[in-house]
Amino acid sequence: MSVTEEIKARLDVVTFLSQYINLKKAGRNYTGLCPFHSEKTPSFVVFPDSQNWRCFGACGEGGDIFTFLMKHEGLDFAAALKVLAEQAGVQLQERSADQLNRDEHLDKLRGLLDETTRFFHEKFVNSLEAAHARSYARKRGLTDQTFIDFRMGYAPNDWRQALDHLTQLGYTEDEIVEAGVAIRNEEKNSLYDRFRNRLVIPICDGRGQVIGFGARTLNPDDNPKYLNSPQTALFDKGATLFGLDKARRTIREGETAVIVEGYMDAIQAHQAGFTNVVAQMGTALTEAQLKQLGRYARRLILALDPDSAGVKATMRGLNVAMQTLGDSSLVFDPKGILRQAGKLNIEIMVVTLPEDQDPDDLIRDNPDGWRELVESAQPVVDYVIEAGTTSLTVKSTYTDREQIARDLLPILLATENDLQTNYNIQRLALKLRLDERMLIQWAQQNRRTTRTKGIANGNSNDGNNSQKPALQVLPAQDTTQILSPNREGAVQPEPLFDRERHCLATLIRNTNLLSSANRRLREVATKVPAAQEALGPLSAEDFVRSDFGVILEVWANALDQDDREPMDYLEQNLPYELCVEVERLLVTPLEAFKQRLNPAMHAELEAARRKRDASRLPSAQSEEEFLQRVLEQQVLELRKLRLGRENLELQFLQQDADPQMEMEYARRVSINRQAIRFIDQAVSQITHSQRAY
Repeated sequence: MSVTEEIKARLDVVTFLSQYINLKKAGRNYTGLCPFHSEKTPSFVVFPDSQNWRCFGACGEGGDIFTFLMKHEGLDFAAALKVLAEQAGVQLQERSADQLNRDEHLDKLRGLLDETTRFFHEKFVNSLEAAHARSYARKRGLTDQTFIDFRMGYAPNDWRQALDHLTQLGYTEDEIVEAGVAIRNEEKNSLYDRFRNRLVIPICDGRGQVIGFGARTLNPDDNPKYLNSPQTALFDKGATLFGLDKARRTIREGETAVIVEGYMDAIQAHQAGFTNVVAQMGTALTEAQLKQLGRYARRLILALDPDSAGVKATMRGLNVAMQTLGDSSLVFDPKGILRQAGKLNIEIMVVTLPEDQDPDDLIRDNPDGWRELVESAQPVVDYVIEAGTTSLTVKSTYTDREQIARDLLPILLATENDLQTNYNIQRLALKLRLDERMLIQWAQQNRRTTRTKGIANGNSNDGNNSQKPALQVLPAQDTTQILSPNREGAVQPEPLFDRERHCLATLIRNTNLLSSANRRLREVATKVPAAQEALGPLSAEDFVRSDFGVILEVWANALDQDDREPMDYLEQNLPYELCVEVERLLVTPLEAFKQRLNPAMHAELEAARRKRDASRLPSAQSEEEFLQRVLEQQVLELRKLRLGRENLELQFLQQDADPQMEMEYARRVSINRQAIRFIDQAVSQITHSQRAY
């Protein structure tokens, strides 16, 4: 039994809520005036059988003792857990003093950076000395609203203004240096502002909190032209994507992210309405940045500057993508689109910008041209061969052409079958005027070398890695082990908890599946306009176990931020007891999964594997698609069960309701039944597609 279930078993919901509300027995249930909105007729109902409560009036709130205490007292889950555990006599384990001190310190640094942002922005907006900064920004085509949206600022042409401002507010010199706002010269024993006479752009994490700054010089003689904050406890340039906090929603909805080179490019794009654009904050796309985007997007479009540096950055980014997305599981599909079959399943394409125009210029001068360019992005194979051979001239020697071939082959070999590989090699050989057989021989040598390195680095998938962090997700190839589309005994407590457990574990193991499940619910909702609320995104209310509901909410928040890995975020934001529960979710053995699959579903999984083998698809791609469909089915069935529970509650209420409320309850029952009917149709379609598969 989890700690939350133990607490609920010890604290009766009627007794507990009676401390806050005057409850009266009404049949099998209890009613009272809702404490969360003003009313004269009782609409707040407590259900002793399920240990839940719900308001059937204006606010529509509902839940268990945890959600009630959180809402009534304004507490988060951790605080509510502590209060209820004390009342129930359940012992909790606390976070260590070191963890609490570190969290407090980082919060103070965030406050310092936020105050620095406010200081720079105030200077930019109101200071006479910032007139040239405002003039420069307007020449770049930026509007006053953009100044506000991105909190743009001006760093005064002074050595200590920001420093003195922050020390007067109580921040220490060490904290200001640690946050990257000031620099300490040890030799001269002096301290001074890092940013001076510069246009300052705050850099935010995925939650929109400032973690650093980018600053553009306003004096042509100053160097460097662009100056970023240094590496700090909060800011890691290689792990940060500028603008992701503003772009995340659009990226998730369209499943496409456009990556540009600098933050001015991204700002210009957002101002023009292209809100799926982010900037990579460096000279090439990094592994950490790619993994962040993989949580929201299935399609990445690289739109870097057309100069030689931009081409090199694109090629480096493609190499990083190959390494990040999983070595041999990264493939080109028949159209030449770079895909990854296992962990992220991303396709990567490339935009070739017009000569002498960066994204900033093009978007400002011709936004329709930018839109058309992005929509016609090149497959990677075409770009690699075209960009990689631009240095060829009639004077290029055999050695020059040979070196180009060796540079490009590792990317061109990431194909999904030998036919595609040979086709790519033929194209490259023709372009370089080299012997095709020689390139094939090099390709074979490259594959042997890559395979040997993979084994040497421990990538042999032997499953012998015994050291795991506190909340470790198992390898991608093991993701199917937590599926449990068990249809038997769905209304019984343990099988229901089993379904909830495996649904939640699937969501945590696969970062892209929550958006997929919610998209499926939206598709059903479009068919039942009256039931939009009943078919909203997956939420805590879909889980009978309150701890599972809390874990889902924190997991959704984890996917909506980017300053920590999602699993790290869970560990930081869940009480210790729920961290333990997450660990339990993620260690269900493969045999348990097989036992829970009914024979028909097991046969479908085996059929998916056979089809994968027959079509030479990369390992895990077919299973991933199968996993997505089964998860969507699980989510729909959880929602169906939730609506069924609500209808049961409503029918109980109808027995003792006045005529007006009886009609309202009947209306809600009817809406829920409509939603259930369309859910059944959606589940049937999924089942049919699995059989066809």
